[in-house]
Amino acid sequence: MGGVWAAVTPVRRWRAGTLTGAVVLLVTAATTAQAATRANPVVQRTVPRTAAAGTISTVAGGVGGPAKATRVPLFSPCGLAYIGGNVYVADSEVVRKVNPQSDWLTNLAGNAAPVSPLGDGGPAAAASLEGACSVVTDHFGNVLIGDQFHARVRMAVARTGTYFGRKFTAGNIYTVAGNGHLGFAGDGGPAIHARVGRVTGVALDGAGNLVVVSLNRRVRVVAAHTGTFYGQAMTIGDIYTVAGTDGPGFAGDGGPATAAQFNNLQALSIDAHGNLLVADQLNDRVRVVAEQTGTFYAQAMTAGDIYTVAGDGTFGFAGDDGPATSAELNFPQGVVTDSAGNLLVADIHNNRVRVVAGSTGMFYGQAMTEGDIYTIAGNGTAGFTGDGGPAAGAELSGPSGAAVDGAGNVLVADQGNLRVRVVAASTGTFYGQAMTRGDIYTVAGDPTGTGDGGPATSATLEHPTSMATDSAGDLFVGDGDSNFNQVRMVAGSTGSFFGKAMIKGHIYTVAGDGADNSSCPRANGGPATRFHLAFLGRVGLDNSGNLVFPDCAQVQVVAAQDGTFYGQAMTAGHIYTVAGDGLRGSSGNGGPATSAEFDFAEGGVGFISGAVTADLAGNLVITDTGNNWLRVVAAHTGTFYSQAMTKGDIYAVAGNGTPGFAGDGGPASAAELNSPDAVALDSAGNLVVADNGNNRIRVVAASTGAFYGQAMTKGDIYTVAGNGSQTFSGDGGPATAAGVASPSGTAVDSAGNLAVLDINDFRVRVVAASTGAFYGQAMTRGDIYTVAGNGIPGFAGDGGPATSAELDFQDIVGAALPSAGGVATDRAGNLLIADCFNARVREVAGWSSGQSAAAPAWPPPRRST
Repeated sequence: MGGVWAAVTPVRRWRAGTLTGAVVLLVTAATTAQAATRANPVVQRTVPRTAAAGTISTVAGGVGGPAKATRVPLFSPCGLAYIGGNVYVADSEVVRKVNPQSDWLTNLAGNAAPVSPLGDGGPAAAASLEGACSVVTDHFGNVLIGDQFHARVRMAVARTGTYFGRKFTAGNIYTVAGNGHLGFAGDGGPAIHARVGRVTGVALDGAGNLVVVSLNRRVRVVAAHTGTFYGQAMTIGDIYTVAGTDGPGFAGDGGPATAAQFNNLQALSIDAHGNLLVADQLNDRVRVVAEQTGTFYAQAMTAGDIYTVAGDGTFGFAGDDGPATSAELNFPQGVVTDSAGNLLVADIHNNRVRVVAGSTGMFYGQAMTEGDIYTIAGNGTAGFTGDGGPAAGAELSGPSGAAVDGAGNVLVADQGNLRVRVVAASTGTFYGQAMTRGDIYTVAGDPTGTGDGGPATSATLEHPTSMATDSAGDLFVGDGDSNFNQVRMVAGSTGSFFGKAMIKGHIYTVAGDGADNSSCPRANGGPATRFHLAFLGRVGLDNSGNLVFPDCAQVQVVAAQDGTFYGQAMTAGHIYTVAGDGLRGSSGNGGPATSAEFDFAEGGVGFISGAVTADLAGNLVITDTGNNWLRVVAAHTGTFYSQAMTKGDIYAVAGNGTPGFAGDGGPASAAELNSPDAVALDSAGNLVVADNGNNRIRVVAASTGAFYGQAMTKGDIYTVAGNGSQTFSGDGGPATAAGVASPSGTAVDSAGNLAVLDINDFRVRVVAASTGAFYGQAMTRGDIYTVAGNGIPGFAGDGGPATSAELDFQDIVGAALPSAGGVATDRAGNLLIADCFNARVREVAGWSSGQSAAAPAWPPPRRST
C-alpha cells in the first residue's frame, strides 16, 4: 500500500512520506450547530511588547488560512463531510471547515507540524494530528476525528459538557477511543483504554453512538449512553464490536455481521435507514450491515446481517450501467448516501466517483435503475483537467472521499490534486461561483497558493531557512528547498516596496517563481517573481535596502527601488546578478566579481548554503561555503580588511581555502575555515561567522580593540563561542568552553548579544555582550545561554517560555541538516527563528510589557544573517 500512496501525493509538500493503508471518511445524521472556530491573529512586532520576555510565538507560516478556500493550499485532503450547513475537510494533519455561502475556510484542529506533542487536554488548534482522514460533527458542533497514525478517535470540543461519560472543555481536544497502540483489544471496556488500530472512518448513529472502522478489520461502537444497541447491552463510554472477526479475508455475506471477514476497511457511513456502509477496500467491495429487516439497494436484508452492495471482488473497472454487485471496483475509498438514497463511491484507483442507484429514476443527469452502478465524475485518467466542464469528462487524481451538500452537489476529495471539487447538481451559484448542472469545479485548495497578500500568520511556508530584517520592521524569509525556492517579505508598514503595494503584517513573494527544476539562469533584469531560483542560499540586505542572496553559483540582487547599484541601472522589484559567472569553482579573487566562481555547497556534499550581507562600508560580504572562504565584493576603491580593493572586484578576507581549523589570533586570510555557513555584522563592524564544520562562532576584527571579552587586532580572527566539539555543553559558563553543534546561523541583537543557531542541538543560544537580563534570563558577559528550544525536535511551546519550546531542523529521516534554519533580530529587540521543518518563523520576545527597545546599542540601517 505504501507504494500505491507514494504515487498519489505526499502527506505534506515539505515532508516526504506516504499514507500507508488509505484512509477516509465520513457522514452521518444531520446536525444543526456549528463548531467554534478561531482566527489566527496577525502578530505586529511593535514596542513596547505585551508578551513576557523569553516567550515564544509564531509570526509567519503554519497551517494556512483563514482565507478564501480556493486560495489556501491543502496538505492532503483525504476525507469530507457535509454537516450542519458546512463542509468539513479532513486534511491529513488539519481539520478545516468551509462555509459554502462565503467559500471561507477556517481551521478547527491540528497544527500541521510534522513532529509535535499529541496535545490532549489543550487547545485543538495546537494539537498534533497524523493521517486525519475522517471527520464528523455532533449536534453540539463537537468535531470527532479519526486520527489514523495516532491510533485514536479524538474530539475537538465546541461546547463544554459531558460526552461519552467524561467532562470536556470547549476549545480543547480529547481522545474518546484508542490508547495509541496498534492492534485489537478492549471490547466491553472503556474505549480510551482499547486498541482501535489505525482509524479510517468515523460516524455517529441516530442514538449519538460513535461508530468506528479501522485497519483491524472491525466495525466498533463507542456507546454514548447506557442501553441496548445493535442487539447488545452497552455501557456509556465502553467499546463493542458490531461487525467483523479475525481476518483478513472475505466471508460472511448473508449472515451475521459479527462473523464476517473484511480486508482493509477504509470508510464508514450511515444511511437514512441506519444501515452501516463500509468500503471493504482490498476486497474491492462496498458492504452493508443492515440495521433493520427490509429491502435496501435492491436486496432483501435481515437486521444484523451483512451484504455486498457493490463490487464483484475483482479489482479493475467494469460494469457501468449494470448491476453494481457485478461491477469491478478498484480500491473503493469513500462511501456516502445522498438524499434520494443513492450510494456514492469514491473509486480511488479508477479515478472516478460512481453511484449505485437507490431507486429507479433520473439522478445526476442520467437515467438510473435501482441497484445498478454509474460513473458521475472522472474519465479514468489520473490528472487535473476539466474544471468548468462536464464532470464525467474531467480528470481526477486519487479521489479519496465524497460527500453531498445541502443543495445536492457532490463534493469530491481530489487528493492527488490537493483540491476539493464539486459536481453541480443544478445550475446556480455555489461556493461563490456560478455553476452549471453536471459540471465540475474546484471549491477548496490551491496547490500553488501560499497565502500571499494575506496575513503572515495565515500563510504557509515551505522550508524557511534564513531571514533578514531592516530598520523599517520588514521581515524577509528565504523559503524553500531544492524543489521550491522563493524569498518572501512580511511588510513592517503599509506602502509600496519592491515595486508592489503591501499591507502591514501581510506576506508577499518578492523573488522566485516557485517552479520545480534545477536550471541556473543568469538574472537579466526582469521581474524577480518570474525568475527561477534553483539553489537559494541565505538572504540578506545591503545598505540601500536591496535584497541580496546566493543562488546557484551567483550572487543576486533584487532592487528595492529604482536606481544605480553595483554599477548597474536597476528597476524596483527586478533581479540582477552582481557576482559569479554561474560556474561552480574557486577562481576570480582580485578580479571582477561577475567573473568569479563560487561553491555554495555545504562541505561539498550538496547542502545548499552561502550567505550575503553588507558591511558598514557597503561592501558585500559572502560566505563561500564550499571554498571555505569569506569573500568581499568591494563597493568602493579603498582599503578594507587590511587589503587594497578596487570597486567591483572580489577578494578573500578570511580563510585560506583549506578546510580545517587553524589560525586563531592571526590574520584571518591565513586561517582555516570549515564550511562557513552564515555571517553577521556587529556594531563595531566586526564580521561574525558561523564556522559550521568547526562547531565554532568566529569573529574577524574590523578594528583593534576588546570585543566579546577578548583583545583583538584588526584583520585577525578569533573564536568567541564553541570548543570544537559537536556536543551540547557549557550553558551558563564561558562561551568559548561550550559545545556548539554545527552552528548554522548567527545574528547580533540590539544589546550587542550574539545569537547562535545551535542546529544539531535544536536550540538557539546567546553569548551575552554584557551582564544583565536578556530574553527573561540573568546573563553574565561572555557566557552562553539557551534562549529557545529544549533540545527535542518537534513543534510545541507557543505562548510559553521559549526554553521549553520544541524546534525542528531535521529532515524526515531524522538528520539535522546544515543550513536548515536561521536567526535574526528585529528593531524591537526580539529574536526571530527560521523553524525550518515546522514551516514557521517564530519569535522570542526580548522585552517584557512596559520595557522598550527604543534605545538599542546600535541602530544600523539594515541587519541580516
